[in-house]
Amino acid sequence: MPSKQQYLENVRGFVESTTKDHATASEKEYCFDSIVGEGNTRIAIKVSLTIDNVSIHTRDELNKICQFLRCSPLIVGERTRKGHLEDGVVHTRGSIPAITLETLRLMLEEKVFPTIITKKSGKYVLVNGERLKAAREENDLSRGDVADELGLSRRAIYEYERGTISPTEDVAIRLEELFDVQLIEPINPLRATTATNLADFQNQGRSVRTLLAKKALGMFSRLGLSSTLTDETPFDMLTSMQHHVLLSYLKQRLERLDEERLLLLARLAEVLDEKPAIIVSDTPAFNTINGIPVISLKELLAIKDSKDLMVLIHNRRGA
Repeated sequence: MPSKQQYLENVRGFVESTTKDHATASEKEYCFDSIVGEGNTRIAIKVSLTIDNVSIHTRDELNKICQFLRCSPLIVGERTRKGHLEDGVVHTRGSIPAITLETLRLMLEEKVFPTIITKKSGKYVLVNGERLKAAREENDLSRGDVADELGLSRRAIYEYERGTISPTEDVAIRLEELFDVQLIEPINPLRATTATNLADFQNQGRSVRTLLAKKALGMFSRLGLSSTLTDETPFDMLTSMQHHVLLSYLKQRLERLDEERLLLLARLAEVLDEKPAIIVSDTPAFNTINGIPVISLKELLAIKDSKDLMVLIHNRRGA
């Protein structure tokens, strides 16, 4: 088994060699280690050799940024505190899927997806509910008949057909054998997360530690935009702007900028086709830094709607 650092390097190396569009953190520890953006697939990957070592705060932060960035949160690791993870199986920590590097390789390189998801109560699979119902009706069997044959309740068969609950691997195999039809379907842990209401995340995350953050939140809210502050990220704030997301780096003055964070911020915006910005309190001496627009609070205050904000960002990035 590799060390934690070696495993991290292994996963980063795989992402870099396998995907065209990705942004990878180098030294600093964020709630993600790599973000992949290829077509409609966006994955925010957190690497942890032991998946139980990903803290609740980090998982919450990862879930939150994925809501805004429309990413699939994913933990890649090889073991729990009790034993090794199985290849081809989806484990979970919180609501985040956790898989091995080999499972990730199978999905990205060979398009082979897992069929089993583990929970505390056992191993479960997805079944095609419509196919199950059709097979039952073709064999002129009631739900009660199937339930009696497998030693289950009629309610369970009803829920399987609706797709509201998943059977255990053993039950699914017995259903397939009963009807001689394939029912088990692959599990895709890379389905993008979409929040039903990003306003639910307004002001969530870290406390508003600076006056700059408080003012920026207020100004974006005035424009009818949902924003959230972040902790374990190269940006300090995410703001949803219609078809794009603004990734903001908050800085009182343009002094002692973290160049590593800025480079990762610019790369993330490029990979995800989103908009980066540096928001400062004072009137800046530069319109852009490393291609990232610099916007003052005074300029934000003068903006009347989100369209004007997009125009300002577009013009500065093109300058």
